[in-house]
Amino acid sequence: MNRREFLKLAAATGIGLSVPHGIDGVLKTLEAAERIDLVVAHGPSPSKITRAALNAIGGIERFVSKGDVVVVKPNIAWDRLPEQAANTNPEVLATVVQMCYEAGAKKVKVFDRTCNDARRCYVQSGIADAARGAGAEVSYVDERKFKDVPIKGQYLKSWPLYTEIFEADRVINLPIANTTAFQSSPWQ
Repeated sequence: MNRREFLKLAAATGIGLSVPHGIDGVLKTLEAAERIDLVVAHGPSPSKITRAALNAIGGIERFVSKGDVVVVKPNIAWDRLPEQAANTNPEVLATVVQMCYEAGAKKVKVFDRTCNDARRCYVQSGIADAARGAGAEVSYVDERKFKDVPIKGQYLKSWPLYTEIFEADRVINLPIANTTAFQSSPWQ
């Protein structure tokens, strides 16, 4: 037993004896605190850094199980080329789809509600080809497949949600990484 394990066990035992949930509850809390939930990966290959990042947080198997139907929802909002970085990187998407299948997913679906014409967005972004190349089912959002779902809000009582999300076992959101920087104008 190393020093860290000893201190962890000693603290858990002391706390466990003094709390109503006992030592099991404390150990679960300590285990959850040690779980990694944020990883930063750098490198020139989007595919390699995606794999490295997912593996660092326990692998895609932490989220996807054998037989799952998975929806991967990238950002395909804009009629832009991958080099313009307005949408999810198609290599990142393809890698996530491949990893879902490697984890045993039965089916992977890819779709997004676009701002510009969906047919152009899917093609220009490179997402359609990348997703199909990785074995995913690619579809456009069908406005008829939205269903009003009740929400227990004070003012908002319902919200339309896409039914294909309900039919999936897992949903993976792949937004683009961005930042908003405020700069003063050189003319001020």
